[in-house]
Amino acid sequence: MLFVLSLLGGCQMPADTGAARYMLAQGNTDEAREQLRKLAEAGDATAQLEYGKLIAADEGANPSQAMVWYQRAWQQQDYRAGPPSLRLYKRYQGSIAFGEVRARQLLAPLYPQESEQDLQLALDIAVLYPGAPSDAQWQQWLALYRRSCVIDCFYATYAGRYAQHRGDVEQAEQWYRKVLHQDPRAVEYLQDLHWQNGTPDRFVALVRNLEGEVSLDGAYCLRVATLIKANAAETAHDPMVMRWLERAADKGEPLALQEQLRYMLAWPSFYSHDAFTRAVDRLMPLDPDTATYFRARGDLQEVWYALRPERARQDLLTLADRGMAQAWLPLAGLYENGYLGEADMEKAVDYYRRAAQAGLAQGDASLARLFAAGRGIARDPIRAYAHKEASKVLLPRTARRESEESLPLPASLLPAGQQAAARLIAQRQRWLEEQFHVASSP
Repeated sequence: MLFVLSLLGGCQMPADTGAARYMLAQGNTDEAREQLRKLAEAGDATAQLEYGKLIAADEGANPSQAMVWYQRAWQQQDYRAGPPSLRLYKRYQGSIAFGEVRARQLLAPLYPQESEQDLQLALDIAVLYPGAPSDAQWQQWLALYRRSCVIDCFYATYAGRYAQHRGDVEQAEQWYRKVLHQDPRAVEYLQDLHWQNGTPDRFVALVRNLEGEVSLDGAYCLRVATLIKANAAETAHDPMVMRWLERAADKGEPLALQEQLRYMLAWPSFYSHDAFTRAVDRLMPLDPDTATYFRARGDLQEVWYALRPERARQDLLTLADRGMAQAWLPLAGLYENGYLGEADMEKAVDYYRRAAQAGLAQGDASLARLFAAGRGIARDPIRAYAHKEASKVLLPRTARRESEESLPLPASLLPAGQQAAARLIAQRQRWLEEQFHVASSP
C-alpha cells in the first residue's frame, strides 16, 4: 500500500475532479485548488461546484465569489449547486434582497430524496421568501421534515411559520412559544409576526418572560436584544435591552460589546461617560479599530460633557483610510455640527455622500434631511426626495417603518423626483451587486 501511495505521489495525476479530491484528502490543497480552477474555467460543472465550495470555506477569500461558480454550474443543470447556493443566500440575509423569483429557482430542484440538511435549508430559505413555494409544496416539506427529525427538530418553528404564512396569527404564536427557549429562529419569527401584525408590544411582553432562562447561548441573547430594540418605541429606553446584551457578552459573544456601546450612545442620559469608557476599554484588545471608532463617537457625545473633537477627527480619518466606511458618518456630523469651529457643510455633504456610496443607508437619509431643510446648502426638494428613496435600498431588515416613508413632494415636481431617485437607486443596486457578486431582483 505504501508503495502504491509513493507511486501516486511521485507522478503527475490526470486533471479531473476525482484526482483533485484525492489531493484534498492528502492535504495538498494548493495543487487541488489550482487543478479545480483550471477545470472550472474550462467548463467542467462538477469542478465549478467543488471550486466554489473551496472558496466558500476559505477564510482568506471573499465567499461571495463562490456564488459565481455555483451559478455557472447551475446554468449547466448541475443542481447540486442548489444547497450551497442557498447557504450563501442565508449568509447574505439582511444585506441584499434576492427576490422570490430567484429563490423559487433555487428551491425547485430540492426533491424529497434530498438530505435532511438540504430539506431544512430549503425551509429556511422559504421562510425568507414566503411566496417562493406553493402551499402544497410547503406542506410536503413540513411533513418530510417532521419525519426526518430525530432530536433537535424544532418542527414547531416551521409549523409556526406555515401558520403565519396562512395568516393564522394566534396559532403561529402558539407554535413559536413552544420553542422560544431552544430555537433562536422562533424568536425572530415571533418578532416578525407581531411586527407585521402591528403589535410589537406583544412581542416584547412575550420575550420579557424569557429573562429567567440561563441556558441560552451568547448569539441567542444578542439576537433577542436586537429584536427587542427594533420593536421598542423610538422615544423609549428599555433596560431589558442592556440586560440581554450583558448576558450575551458574559457568554462570550464578541458583538455584544459593540451593541452595548451603540445602545449607550443612543441613550446617553441613561449611562455615564465612565461606563462607556470602561466598555470601550473592554473591547479594545479584542477589536482595536471598532473600539477606536466607538471612542470617537463618545468623544462627540455632547450629553457627557467630554468632547474631544480633535482626537475624534484623527481617529475617524485613520479608520476611514483603513476602509471603515461607517467612519464617514460621524465625520460628517462632526463638520455639520461645527465641533471644530464653524460648521463646514461642504465637508459634511461630501462625507455623507461617501457613506451612502459605501452602502450606509444613513448617508442617503442624512443627505435627504440636509437638502430638504436647506441646512448649509441650497434647498433642493427633488434631491431630498431622491436620496430618501435611495436610502431604502440599503436599509437593514430591522429598520423602523418610518425609515421606509417617502418625503412629500408637490405633484409638479414628482416626475423629476422619481427620475432622480431612479438614477440614485440604480447606483445603490449596482454597489450591492458589485459587493456581493450576485444580481439583485426587484
